[in-house]
Amino acid sequence: MTQPKISIIVPVYNSEKYLCGCIDSILAQFFRDFELILVDDGSRDSSPHICDDYAQKDSRVKVIHKENGGVSSARNAGLSAVGGGYLCFLDSDDTLEPDALQLMYQSISNENVDLVIAGYNRYDEDGTKIFGMSQREVETLSIDSALKEMYLPKEEEYQGYLWNKMFRSDIIQKAGLKFNESIAFNEDRLFITQYMCNSNRGIAYTTTPVYNYVVRTSG
Repeated sequence: MTQPKISIIVPVYNSEKYLCGCIDSILAQFFRDFELILVDDGSRDSSPHICDDYAQKDSRVKVIHKENGGVSSARNAGLSAVGGGYLCFLDSDDTLEPDALQLMYQSISNENVDLVIAGYNRYDEDGTKIFGMSQREVETLSIDSALKEMYLPKEEEYQGYLWNKMFRSDIIQKAGLKFNESIAFNEDRLFITQYMCNSNRGIAYTTTPVYNYVVRTSG
């Protein structure tokens, strides 16, 4: 069996209200050569059954069931199952734009690029857009410039999220990178920073939105 080009890790915990929308947005991608790794982190609602149902319907979907250990623990469990050459992360209550994987893959498959940073939209729960990248840019950044973008972004918006990025799996594997399970704040930006410190090629930067992040105020 051939390995997929892209692996997508989605940690899942009590996400039954939003999980189908998230998974459907992934399975509807224009780019089809991927595996979806759903990590059920000890959910107590119907999320585990939703995950299993999708795995039965689509061979690209893999499910890991584990005891609750937090989002970093779930992501680490997903890392242990990655088969693709490139890697993305999603949160289980958000969605991807249909061309997200295609856009990021086209950038990172360039041998001179180790990471893709893309744009995103932010919505409130009633569907009102509250943030979107204002200008369309495409450029290649040095590692130093990309680190600066994470801490002092041009759009004055946090860029330490995992979910608007695509990584090379071999860099993660060779460096033995894992998420620090002892911290619950900025663990994503720490992982990305460690990844960049183990990179030696450029960073593709585009403000084209690939991800739809919803600010949840209810459960």
